[in-house]
Amino acid sequence: MNTTITIMLVIFFVLLLVGVPVAFSIGASAIFALLIDGGISMVVVPQRMFVQLNSFSLMAIPLFILAGELMGASGITGRIVKFASAMVGHLRASLAHITILSSMLMAGISGSASADTSAIGALMIPAMKDEGYEADMAACVTASANTVGPIIPPSIMMVIYGSMTGASVGAMFLGGMIPGILMGLSLMVWVYFYSKKRNYVLKSKASVRERLVSAKGAIGALLMPVIILGGILSGVFTATEAGAVACIYALAFGMITGNIRMNNLYGILRNAVMGTTIPMFIIGIAAVFGWIMTRYNFPQQLAVLMEGITSDPNVFILIIMAIYFILGMFMEANAGMIIMTPIIYPIALEYGFSAVHLGVLTVIIFCIGSITPPVGLQLFIASSIAKVPLSKSAKTIWPYVFMLSIVTILCALIPQIVMLIPDLFL
Repeated sequence: MNTTITIMLVIFFVLLLVGVPVAFSIGASAIFALLIDGGISMVVVPQRMFVQLNSFSLMAIPLFILAGELMGASGITGRIVKFASAMVGHLRASLAHITILSSMLMAGISGSASADTSAIGALMIPAMKDEGYEADMAACVTASANTVGPIIPPSIMMVIYGSMTGASVGAMFLGGMIPGILMGLSLMVWVYFYSKKRNYVLKSKASVRERLVSAKGAIGALLMPVIILGGILSGVFTATEAGAVACIYALAFGMITGNIRMNNLYGILRNAVMGTTIPMFIIGIAAVFGWIMTRYNFPQQLAVLMEGITSDPNVFILIIMAIYFILGMFMEANAGMIIMTPIIYPIALEYGFSAVHLGVLTVIIFCIGSITPPVGLQLFIASSIAKVPLSKSAKTIWPYVFMLSIVTILCALIPQIVMLIPDLFL
């Protein structure tokens, strides 16, 4: 490995370990590498950032973030939870099942795991604690359920991946549907068996009328992913234009329900801007990091190493998944994906993987990383809401990680799970 690359990686991981925010760790290590090299002008930093961010696909990120903020302000979370309660409230550990189903439905609206964890957690974690659920269990159910946020479309992470590789964002949206549903169902299976052991009480089943009333209340929210995917599939608009349509729909919905008025619109826009700046800055600065890697032929060196280890695509993808999983334990999901994609993507193509299949797997693994200690952003958010020490939640989270990992391995070894819907419609 080149000396410059080695120094850059060492500085990067040291900065991460001492608690420097990931964006600044990436930027500082890349700038140090350029200074050590000495033969590259520092102008390359803003230049590479501009080239990376000057993308039509990336325009979808602020649009989907704004759409999520608008839908959140419209009071849609409560409607979703009420609908989920009518559907699965009769199962043992009903509140945990409601949390999981609500997260799956919210995933079709915001495309952000953090936003979903905060919105669903604020409602469901106190309710679970009041009903006698352990605080760490409530936090872990909420955090793990919201890993599906960037997997069930729309997905900000898939937009980023598509902009980096040229993969069809629409195809990736479709490819995430079955894995996202399977992830939610796998968590429900674990909660069911766990609840039998804990002997949680059963509640009465909602009547047909109650289900219809709750569905009527939630129909406005449930239509949003239908409009987005329907427009993409029919060719009416692109994934980026779908973000604009989602904003218009969310604004109209909020105004019709009376929850969004002109006096609170400024706060919504401000939150959307703040939510956009961090991922966009990470995307830009990580492009410099990746460019340095490419300049020194690190991907080619890694490809030679992988070919020396195995020629079997299945073994290759399992190794890559393990690397991503470990990296995701220490790094924010978007940052990890942005750094690793330019390195792994060309190698994976040589092993015969499609861009869409690899992209969905990449998003899934880094999303699982967002609930694993020591970083575990979603677990941190949920634990904060539950008022439980992160160290306690970190011990409870592993069965949930195990269930999600089984689904991920199945998606890796059986590509049809991911590719069935994209192949069917595109």
